[in-house]
Amino acid sequence: MNHITAKTTIPKFQSGDATGFSTTLRQRVDDYFNQRGLSRRGGTEITVKTLALITLFVVTYALLLSNRLSPSGIFFSGLAFGLTHVLIVFNIAHDAAHNALFDNNRLNRMLSYSFNVVGASAYLWNITHNKIHHTYPNVGEYDPDIHQQAPFIRVSPSVKKRWYHHYQPYFATLLYMIYSPFLVFVKDFQDIRLIPKSDSKLLAIQKHRAVDYIVFFLSKIAYYGYTIVIPSLVIDVSWQQFLIGYTAIQVCMSLFLAAVLIPVHMVDESPFAMTNAQGSLDDHWTEHVFKNTTDYSRKSKWANVFFGGLNTHLVHHLFPGVCHVHYIELSEILKKTAEEFHLTYHELTMGQAIASHYRLLRRMAA
Repeated sequence: MNHITAKTTIPKFQSGDATGFSTTLRQRVDDYFNQRGLSRRGGTEITVKTLALITLFVVTYALLLSNRLSPSGIFFSGLAFGLTHVLIVFNIAHDAAHNALFDNNRLNRMLSYSFNVVGASAYLWNITHNKIHHTYPNVGEYDPDIHQQAPFIRVSPSVKKRWYHHYQPYFATLLYMIYSPFLVFVKDFQDIRLIPKSDSKLLAIQKHRAVDYIVFFLSKIAYYGYTIVIPSLVIDVSWQQFLIGYTAIQVCMSLFLAAVLIPVHMVDESPFAMTNAQGSLDDHWTEHVFKNTTDYSRKSKWANVFFGGLNTHLVHHLFPGVCHVHYIELSEILKKTAEEFHLTYHELTMGQAIASHYRLLRRMAA
């Protein structure tokens, strides 16, 4: 991992593939692509999707600033513009950051910076998501994703229980309604340590170069400028109308993000894990990922299109270099292989996954 000091305690999973599951699964996935002559990347389908989302992004922004719409028309164009941000994260930025979008890695790298365009940071995403979360999902004190809600919401046994967590099943939804602004106004600044908070032992000792801070600040300024400053100056509405519309759009974006992203790991079925005194974990990495990842609406083509395959999350964790357009087919291979090796494959509907998250909130509140 880049810039990690020699004193860092790196968690260790159990070694080896005693059952042969990982070897068998990878061979079957290789056979799937080789026998069909398919690329692991996206191809024509992802090209069309990428161009469509970029076009939607530009058109909705132009409509928003055109001053040719009624107040309700301005709101709905702004809502479409905001939701397009989320779709770009799910369908373009996420796969591009994993070099899974196109065969051209330079193009993938360029498109990964769409994170910056929609208010996040490609640089920090690579650290927190690609390097840390993907290696240690649901590992207490290491995975930043299960600690980002703390101290307000407790989803992991590694988070210290406080008196107000008893009420978290009731107020959590209110906090999820500001999930989007939290990510772009707070979390990134925490991750780069400009706001004090440590979600991960590995993230806490991450070193950043001066150029990383410069790109970070320039990206944030550009994002705040084109999403807040320019619209507030150009759109012919009162500041009260602008504030109400902006807030409502952020709430919709937040609930969309939370509903898709949170139930894949933070559900009642997930056991989570902690390292022992020697820094070791009880399971082989593949077994750990299986225990702590949940798929929902796995066979839904619409979910794959809109969520960028994030609902088929187990395939993504095991094969992050594969584009999401292949996930439904690969999930069938994964499920059948898991059944052969007596591994539990966690699969729910989206509604069941969200309900399971709230059961987790109640369990962590007890």
